[in-house]
Amino acid sequence: FQNSKFSKISFGFFPNFFSSVPGILNSEFCRQEADTHGQNTKNFSVLGDSISTFQGYSPWGAAHYSPDLGAATGVHTVEDTWWMQVIRALQGRLLSNLSISGNTISTAGTRADFPASIAQLTVDGVTPDHILLYAGLNDANFYVPPEGFLREYQQLLSRLRQTYPHAQINCGTLIFGCRSRDSGLPLRVLCSVWPPTTRPSALAVEQADCQLVDLAAMHSRYDALDAFHPNGTGMAQLARLWLQGMEA
Repeated sequence: FQNSKFSKISFGFFPNFFSSVPGILNSEFCRQEADTHGQNTKNFSVLGDSISTFQGYSPWGAAHYSPDLGAATGVHTVEDTWWMQVIRALQGRLLSNLSISGNTISTAGTRADFPASIAQLTVDGVTPDHILLYAGLNDANFYVPPEGFLREYQQLLSRLRQTYPHAQINCGTLIFGCRSRDSGLPLRVLCSVWPPTTRPSALAVEQADCQLVDLAAMHSRYDALDAFHPNGTGMAQLARLWLQGMEA
């Protein structure tokens, strides 16, 4: 996030990834996954922001996490990420990850690249069976009004449902990390400025016939590098919360 000590990693105005070589790394990895897990394994795609990135698996230049930063973040390989741990636990395989650091749901935020990324979840003609959507913290960080966020969240879910009518779309509500004192924007400020930040999406998820993964209802937090970005332990904690929420 912009004011955190990791801001040079998590923010930046990158080129339009979706108009140039989209999905190349994901495509190669998808073929490797198919060879390893078999053709009948469920395909998972991931949409999110910096929390859901890893170098070589999300768009080039957009990753907050990478092997080179493993000593600092505690996230050494893609297997340490929350989303890959969820996919492995559900015996699935990664099809695509279009998460970008700094991405926002709302066009009033920093990037709002989600609409452009929807079609790119498909790789080599293969469409996702499951979509993991976890985003909105950047919208809160940039003080996007909740009503505007909810409107554009509904539009995003509608486009996802129209594009992937048979996919299970899992939408996580938002929680925060445990070390708010390290963030340029403390947790208490976020909660006072935008109280509905953790649950603005529940109605939109229901209306779009998607699955709510209600992390906020668990009243838990994860170990983090700042108020937002999980460390290695926090990734495992977030993965467990996602799995628990998906079973609810």
